[in-house]
Amino acid sequence: MVVRRERRKKVCARVALDTLLGGRSSAALEASMRSFAGALPELAFDLTLELCATGRSDLARELEACTVKSVSYDPETDVGLVALEAQRQLNAVERNVIGQKLGQVIPFSDAPYASLQLDNFGRVVAVELVAPPRNLRWTLRLASNYRWRGP
Repeated sequence: MVVRRERRKKVCARVALDTLLGGRSSAALEASMRSFAGALPELAFDLTLELCATGRSDLARELEACTVKSVSYDPETDVGLVALEAQRQLNAVERNVIGQKLGQVIPFSDAPYASLQLDNFGRVVAVELVAPPRNLRWTLRLASNYRWRGP
Protein backbone atom coordinates (compact mmCIF):
# COMPACT_ATOMS: atom_id res chain seq x y z
CA MET A 1 0.00 0.00 0.00
CA VAL A 2 2.77 2.44 0.96
CA VAL A 3 4.82 1.40 -2.08
CA ARG A 4 1.85 2.06 -4.39
CA ARG A 5 1.30 5.50 -2.84
CA GLU A 6 4.97 6.42 -3.26
CA ARG A 7 4.95 5.15 -6.84
CA ARG A 8 1.79 7.18 -7.57
CA LYS A 9 3.42 10.30 -6.10
CA LYS A 10 6.50 9.80 -8.29
CA VAL A 11 4.35 9.35 -11.39
CA CYS A 12 2.29 12.45 -10.53
CA ALA A 13 5.48 14.44 -10.00
CA ARG A 14 6.82 13.26 -13.37
CA VAL A 15 3.54 14.14 -15.13
CA ALA A 16 3.43 17.53 -13.41
CA LEU A 17 7.00 18.23 -14.44
CA ASP A 18 6.28 17.27 -18.04
CA THR A 19 3.21 19.53 -18.00
CA LEU A 20 5.12 22.43 -16.49
CA LEU A 21 7.98 22.07 -18.92
CA GLY A 22 5.79 21.58 -21.96
CA GLY A 23 6.94 17.99 -22.42
CA ARG A 24 10.59 18.97 -22.87
CA SER A 25 12.80 18.51 -19.83
CA SER A 26 15.53 20.85 -21.09
CA ALA A 27 13.20 23.58 -22.40
CA ALA A 28 12.46 26.80 -20.54
CA LEU A 29 9.29 26.92 -18.48
CA GLU A 30 6.33 27.98 -20.59
CA ALA A 31 4.19 28.70 -17.54
CA SER A 32 2.13 31.55 -18.95
CA MET A 33 -0.04 29.09 -20.88
CA ARG A 34 -0.35 26.41 -18.19
CA SER A 35 -3.30 26.13 -15.85
CA PHE A 36 -2.49 25.53 -12.20
CA ALA A 37 -4.74 22.46 -12.11
CA GLY A 38 -3.03 21.06 -15.20
CA ALA A 39 0.50 21.88 -14.07
CA LEU A 40 0.30 20.57 -10.50
CA PRO A 41 -2.72 18.24 -10.50
CA GLU A 42 -2.20 16.51 -7.14
CA LEU A 43 -1.58 19.79 -5.28
CA ALA A 44 -4.49 21.49 -7.05
CA PHE A 45 -6.78 18.58 -6.14
CA ASP A 46 -5.79 18.66 -2.45
CA LEU A 47 -6.19 22.44 -2.16
CA THR A 48 -9.48 22.49 -4.10
CA LEU A 49 -10.89 19.68 -1.97
CA GLU A 50 -10.11 21.53 1.27
CA LEU A 51 -11.42 24.85 -0.06
CA CYS A 52 -14.72 23.19 -1.00
CA ALA A 53 -14.93 21.42 2.37
CA THR A 54 -14.51 24.73 4.22
CA GLY A 55 -17.17 26.51 2.15
CA ARG A 56 -14.78 28.43 -0.12
CA SER A 57 -15.84 26.83 -3.42
CA ASP A 58 -15.60 30.25 -5.08
CA LEU A 59 -11.85 30.25 -4.42
CA ALA A 60 -11.61 26.61 -5.51
CA ARG A 61 -13.11 27.48 -8.91
CA GLU A 62 -10.84 30.50 -9.22
CA LEU A 63 -7.76 28.44 -8.33
CA GLU A 64 -8.61 25.90 -11.03
CA ALA A 65 -9.00 28.69 -13.61
CA CYS A 66 -5.68 30.41 -12.78
CA THR A 67 -2.68 30.16 -15.06
CA VAL A 68 0.87 29.76 -13.81
CA LYS A 69 3.01 32.87 -14.33
CA SER A 70 6.19 31.64 -12.72
CA VAL A 71 7.58 29.02 -10.39
CA SER A 72 10.39 29.67 -7.94
CA TYR A 73 12.02 27.38 -5.42
CA ASP A 74 14.95 28.02 -3.10
CA PRO A 75 16.45 24.75 -1.86
CA GLU A 76 18.45 26.55 0.82
CA THR A 77 15.31 27.77 2.62
CA ASP A 78 13.06 24.98 1.24
CA VAL A 79 10.43 27.51 0.15
CA GLY A 80 8.62 27.55 -3.18
CA LEU A 81 6.21 30.01 -4.75
CA VAL A 82 3.89 29.40 -7.67
CA ALA A 83 2.84 32.84 -8.95
CA LEU A 84 -0.59 32.73 -10.56
CA GLU A 85 -2.50 34.96 -12.91
CA ALA A 86 -6.16 35.24 -12.08
CA GLN A 87 -8.76 34.83 -14.78
CA ARG A 88 -10.41 38.16 -13.84
CA GLN A 89 -8.16 41.04 -14.87
CA LEU A 90 -7.99 44.34 -12.99
CA ASN A 91 -9.68 47.35 -14.54
CA ALA A 92 -7.86 50.68 -15.02
CA VAL A 93 -8.99 52.17 -11.69
CA GLU A 94 -8.07 49.06 -9.71
CA ARG A 95 -4.69 48.83 -11.44
CA ASN A 96 -3.65 52.51 -11.57
CA VAL A 97 -5.45 54.20 -8.68
CA ILE A 98 -5.97 51.60 -5.96
CA GLY A 99 -3.07 49.28 -6.83
CA GLN A 100 -2.64 45.59 -6.20
CA LYS A 101 -1.35 44.47 -2.78
CA LEU A 102 -1.28 41.28 -0.77
CA GLY A 103 -4.65 41.03 0.90
CA GLN A 104 -5.07 37.71 2.68
CA VAL A 105 -3.20 34.45 3.25
CA ILE A 106 -5.24 31.27 3.65
CA PRO A 107 -3.41 28.33 5.32
CA PHE A 108 -4.47 24.72 4.75
CA SER A 109 -4.81 22.05 7.43
CA ASP A 110 -4.71 19.01 5.10
CA ALA A 111 -1.65 20.44 3.31
CA PRO A 112 0.08 22.38 6.11
CA TYR A 113 3.03 23.23 3.86
CA ALA A 114 0.80 25.25 1.50
CA SER A 115 -0.89 28.62 1.80
CA LEU A 116 -3.01 30.48 -0.72
CA GLN A 117 -2.28 34.18 -1.24
CA LEU A 118 -5.04 36.57 -2.29
CA ASP A 119 -4.66 40.17 -3.38
CA ASN A 120 -6.64 43.09 -1.93
CA PHE A 121 -9.38 42.42 -4.54
CA GLY A 122 -9.86 38.81 -3.39
CA ARG A 123 -8.18 37.26 -6.44
CA VAL A 124 -5.84 34.28 -6.11
CA VAL A 125 -2.28 35.45 -6.88
CA ALA A 126 0.05 32.74 -5.54
CA VAL A 127 0.50 29.46 -3.71
CA GLU A 128 3.37 29.48 -1.22
CA LEU A 129 4.94 26.15 -0.27
CA VAL A 130 7.10 25.92 2.87
CA ALA A 131 8.93 22.60 3.28
CA PRO A 132 6.82 20.82 0.63
CA PRO A 133 6.77 17.02 0.30
CA ARG A 134 9.69 15.44 -1.48
CA ASN A 135 7.94 14.77 -4.82
CA LEU A 136 6.58 18.32 -5.00
CA ARG A 137 9.96 19.74 -3.98
CA TRP A 138 11.60 17.92 -6.88
CA THR A 139 9.00 19.22 -9.35
CA LEU A 140 9.41 22.78 -8.06
CA ARG A 141 13.19 22.55 -8.24
CA LEU A 142 13.17 21.42 -11.86
CA ALA A 143 10.51 23.90 -12.98
CA SER A 144 11.87 26.86 -11.02
CA ASN A 145 12.70 30.09 -12.84
CA TYR A 146 15.11 30.82 -9.98
CA ARG A 147 18.16 28.66 -10.41
CA TRP A 148 20.18 28.30 -7.21
CA ARG A 149 23.89 28.61 -7.75
CA GLY A 150 26.13 26.97 -5.18
CA PRO A 151 29.53 28.23 -4.01
